[in-house]
Amino acid sequence: MEIRQIQYFLMLCNELHFTEAAEKLGISQPTLSQQIRVIENELGTPLFDRIGKKTVMTEAGQLFRQYALQMVQQLENAKTAVTELTSQNSGQLRVAVLPSDLDYRLTPLLIDFHRDFPKTRVQVIPSMDITNMVLDNDVDIGVGLAIQPDSRLERIPFYAESYSLFVNEQHAFAKKEIVLAEDLSKIPLVMYPQGFSGRDLIDAWCAEQGLSISTILETGTATSLFQFVKENIGATIQPSQLIHPFQSMGIRALPIKNSPTRKLEMFYRNDKYLNLAAKTFMERMQAFFGT
Repeated sequence: MEIRQIQYFLMLCNELHFTEAAEKLGISQPTLSQQIRVIENELGTPLFDRIGKKTVMTEAGQLFRQYALQMVQQLENAKTAVTELTSQNSGQLRVAVLPSDLDYRLTPLLIDFHRDFPKTRVQVIPSMDITNMVLDNDVDIGVGLAIQPDSRLERIPFYAESYSLFVNEQHAFAKKEIVLAEDLSKIPLVMYPQGFSGRDLIDAWCAEQGLSISTILETGTATSLFQFVKENIGATIQPSQLIHPFQSMGIRALPIKNSPTRKLEMFYRNDKYLNLAAKTFMERMQAFFGT
């Protein structure tokens, strides 16, 4: 059995349509059908049921797919390891991060990282679906809120932080030393839309406190939210450490009593080879966030 045939098999698993899979592979549909039959003959069992125009995996196909994914991953690991050995840290590093404040805060780290790994192509990809991007091998490392244990993933906690209420210096709350949970329901807020991890965390905490918040504006970036706070359109609830880049905008960070907290971690597939650049990036993430 050839690796090329295994790749054909995996594409058909994804598409479950011979013609569409063949088009994506750049081969003819009869060629794909013939190669799948070769695999099935070698294994001695059908991998797909062909019911009219519908194609579905058999139980044997589902089992073989698990091992086929591992074989392809191990081949990629071998290529990456050899490339790293011979290319003086060239190659690429793909990192998925939360599409909010986290990618914004990584900029200083990425600048220093590039100076030490100038030949490494780095992609930082904002995503709401980080876990699946890692599992599907679309990225090398995921960085986001702590996830549920998964036997397929290695997880590295690296930071935990509280949230604060950020207000304009002219805001009615600006001179408060601490904000109570019930205070938050009394003022208009500018926040991420529902469905963003940070917003969902705040909403869950508010539900625990028996209160609801009112938003006057919602947007998907930390920069725009703080611009709204600067113009005194509303206040926002964000991770406490975000005050540092925005202090010059006339904004105050007020601690929230019994505030919500978030735990951040990095994770990657436990069957994936991580090159020196990836390992160094994770070490620097831990140092950068002070753990």
